[in-house]
Amino acid sequence: MEAFMNRYMLKGIGLLSMLFSISCDSGDIFSTGDTTSEGVSVRGTFELLNMEVFPQKYDMIFGAFGQDEASALSSVNVLKPSNMNEVELSIDNVPENAVSVKLCLTNSGRQVVYTFFEYALDDDRTSDIDLPVAQIDLLEYDRIQRLVFQQYNCVSCHQGAAGASDLLLTDGESYKAMVNIPSVHSDKFRVKPGDSDNSFLLDVLTDDNVVSYPHTGLVTRSEDIDMLRIWIEKGCPQN
Repeated sequence: MEAFMNRYMLKGIGLLSMLFSISCDSGDIFSTGDTTSEGVSVRGTFELLNMEVFPQKYDMIFGAFGQDEASALSSVNVLKPSNMNEVELSIDNVPENAVSVKLCLTNSGRQVVYTFFEYALDDDRTSDIDLPVAQIDLLEYDRIQRLVFQQYNCVSCHQGAAGASDLLLTDGESYKAMVNIPSVHSDKFRVKPGDSDNSFLLDVLTDDNVVSYPHTGLVTRSEDIDMLRIWIEKGCPQN
């Protein structure tokens, strides 16, 4: 019996020693090797002009991009402002391999189809970045060039010396080949600034019967047709 009590007391003393050593721990915190450092944030304020052509089927995003990347490493969606034309956006924890931030349009596969704004990031960034306020014209002509004439491959037939109907729709040539130029198939102008009803370009894209080769199925997004119409009604700005 005495031997049993001695063993019991020794176990009790051992347990108390363990508890005491825990309560007297130094409080130091040691890294487990699993910690990760957070990236910087990039913030921007954008004033959006010509809100009539705010994208509907495309997504507008503010994103961080790697070198030659067609998809964002991280991004936030840009929603249409309800009663103002200004949006304040922030990308938090920008990945270390990001080389730029962009305000851009993406398709359903999250691939960039048009870029409105791009800002190059420094390699040694150590603090948050506040971009200067930027004006973004949603109706800039380059958007029409890339999202209509190039995206729908109109340039495959309308380029070079043998361009169909002597109409060039390539980058740097399309504007001067359309605006205030008489059509060879109609008594209308190809594009008449301020008058979409008398701009033959819209007839070709919306009416099967105006030329021998139907073009009505080429531009598949109605918002791109609407963008063309609004651009014409606003006087065909070349910006």
